[in-house]
Amino acid sequence: MKGKNNLTEGNIVSTLLKLSVPIIATNFIQTAYGMVDMIWIGRLGSKSVAAIGTASFFVNLAMALFTIVIIGSGVKIAHSIGAGDSEGAEEYIKSGFIMSFILAIVYALFILIFRDRLIGFFELGDPEVERLAVQYLVISMVGVLFMCFNNLYSNIFNSYGNSAIPFRVNSIGLLLNIVLDPILIFGIGFIPPMGVAGAAIATVFCRLLVLMVFYTSGKRYFKVFGQDIKFNREKAKSVIKMGIPITTQRVTFIFISIMIAKIIAVWGPTAIAVQKVGLQIESISYMTIGGLQGAIAAFIGQNYGAKKFKRIREGYYKSLAMTLAFGATVTAVFLIFPEQIFKIFLNDKESLEIGVYYMRILGISQAFMCMELLTVGAFNGLGKTYVAPIISITFTALRIPIALLLSSEDLFKLNGIWMSISVSSIVKGLLLVSMFLYYLRRNKEKYLLDLK
Repeated sequence: MKGKNNLTEGNIVSTLLKLSVPIIATNFIQTAYGMVDMIWIGRLGSKSVAAIGTASFFVNLAMALFTIVIIGSGVKIAHSIGAGDSEGAEEYIKSGFIMSFILAIVYALFILIFRDRLIGFFELGDPEVERLAVQYLVISMVGVLFMCFNNLYSNIFNSYGNSAIPFRVNSIGLLLNIVLDPILIFGIGFIPPMGVAGAAIATVFCRLLVLMVFYTSGKRYFKVFGQDIKFNREKAKSVIKMGIPITTQRVTFIFISIMIAKIIAVWGPTAIAVQKVGLQIESISYMTIGGLQGAIAAFIGQNYGAKKFKRIREGYYKSLAMTLAFGATVTAVFLIFPEQIFKIFLNDKESLEIGVYYMRILGISQAFMCMELLTVGAFNGLGKTYVAPIISITFTALRIPIALLLSSEDLFKLNGIWMSISVSSIVKGLLLVSMFLYYLRRNKEKYLLDLK
C-alpha cells in the first residue's frame, strides 16, 4: 500500500499522537452525526429524543456485530504489515469486505422483519414514541451496509498507519449532515418537515456519500473489488476467531444496555431521553480515548509483528499516562459544569434536574473508563482479543442486578442506575490495567529486549 506509515520506528509519543489525533477526529465526526441529530431533534421535545434513543440500540447492535470482521481484520492486517507481508494484508482486506457485505444484509433483513416486536420489547407505553422509533429504525437499516463498509475502510487505513484519510473522508459526511439535518427535520421551501425521519434520511445519505469517497480514495492504495477478488477461507476463519471475543463483549454490552434502558423506562420518556443525551455527552471521552485505543492497537500490532517487544512496553506506559491526564480533565469538567453542558441538548426543568445528577455520577468514572478502553486496544494489538471481554462482560452484566437494587424507592431511585454504571466502569478500568501490567511483568525479559 502506498503511503503506509511504519510504526515500528521513531519517537513513540509523536508516533502515537500522529496516528491517534486523526482517529480521534474521525471518531468525533462519527459521534457528531448522532450529536447533531440529537441537538436538532431535542427542539422537537423529549418524545422524539426518546424515540431515537430507543431505535439507536439496534443501530449500535449492528456496529457491535460488525466488529467480528472489523477488529479481526484490523489486527491481522497490522500483523501482516509489521511482518512485511503486503500480499497477505490485501487478502485479509478482500475477505473482510465479503464477510461485511453478507453480515450487513442478513442483519438489515432481520431488523426490518421484526422491527415492531423489537421496539415493543421496551414497553414504552406511548404509541407516538413507538411509531417514531420504528420509523427511525427502518430508515437507518437502509444505510447499515454503508456504515459497515465505512467502519471497515477506516480500520484498514488505521492498520496501515494512515489515519488521516478516514478523518478527511468522514469530515465530508459530517459537514453535509450538519447542512441536511435542519433542512430535512424542519423543512425549507418545497421540502416538507420530516421530523425524526428527516434525521435518519440525512444520516443515511451522508454515509452513502462517505462510502463513495472511501471507495475512490481506497482504489489508489489497495485493491478490493475487481476480477481478482477472492474469498480466502483460512484468513476469514482467523479474522472471525480474532473478532469473536470483542464482538461477544460488544453485543453483550448492547443487550445489557437494552435491559438497563427497560429499567429506566419505568421513569418515563424523559428519563430515557436524559440517558440518550448523557451517552452522547459521555461519548466525548469515549471517542477521544477510542482514537488512542485504535492507535495503540495498530502500534502494538505492527511492533508485535516486527518482534519489537521493548517498544510495545514503552508505548503502553506512555499512552497510559496520556489517558490518565485526559480522563482526569473530563472528570473535572463533568463535575464542575454539568448543567451548562446538558443545556445544549435539553433545557426543560425535569430533564435538567435528572441530567445534572447523571453527569456528576458518571463523571467520577471517566478516567477509569478511559483506562479500560486504552487497555482493550493494547490487548487487541497483541492478538489477545479474548482477555478484555472476560472482565468487561462479567462486570457490565452486574450492572443489571446492582441497578435494580440501588434504584429501589428505599435507596437512590433513578440515580441508583447511574451509580451501577459508574461503579462497574471503575472496577473494569482498574482490573484491565492491572492485568496488562501483570502481563508485561511476566514477560519482562522479552520486553526488555528490542529484537531487530
